[in-house]
Amino acid sequence: MTGLTADDIASLWQIPKGTVYRHAHVNHWRRYTQAGRTYYHPDDVTATFDRMDQDGR
Repeated sequence: MTGLTADDIASLWQIPKGTVYRHAHVNHWRRYTQAGRTYYHPDDVTATFDRMDQDGR
């Protein structure tokens, strides 16, 4: 499975990178580092934003 970088997430959801890092921390996204880059688990990312959409945020 391929992860998503903070840049990927910020671009896809059109949010600042700082917001990405906050969501990663608050929602305990799984992550791994490869070649010096951090990748977030896509299921964790989409679950967070799906939940936010359901909550009307």
